[in-house]
Amino acid sequence: MEFIIKEGNSNDIEKVIEVCKIIYENLEHKEWYSIDLMEYDKILKKLEDNAIIVKALYKDTLAGFLIAERHINPNSELAEEIPKDELSSSIEMDNAGVLPKYRGNHLQESLILKAESIIKERNASIKYSYATVHPDNLASLKTLEKTGYKKYKEKLMYGGKIRYIMRKELV
Repeated sequence: MEFIIKEGNSNDIEKVIEVCKIIYENLEHKEWYSIDLMEYDKILKKLEDNAIIVKALYKDTLAGFLIAERHINPNSELAEEIPKDELSSSIEMDNAGVLPKYRGNHLQESLILKAESIIKERNASIKYSYATVHPDNLASLKTLEKTGYKKYKEKLMYGGKIRYIMRKELV
């Protein structure tokens, strides 16, 4: 299978939500995946404020996506865990998903690397990228580690769900 990895826009929001719902419905461990922000208006606001969507397309089908924040909201749970001197030069890999039938093609890895590249190209002062992952979500954890993220902290987040905060220095 050949995929196209490229930046999306607000026209992709409904498909992103659809993909999220399919992923969530098929999860054995629902606590691994946070979909509380997966509403049209919330995603649109993120895009208007500072986020990008990167999408993986197989033919004309959205196989996967990543929403990445070009700046971490200083009022967010994640911001509370980041050194204040890093906050202005940090981004967040916020929410990602790959449809079950397209897994195994390293799409999450490709989406992360593309998002980092797009954001760094637009703002060379970005030095760090953060992501959160449930400790038992080994596929996502291994993907983050493979792309250079390291465990930074373990924390209860998102209403009491355990997460690793992962950190990567961007070059």
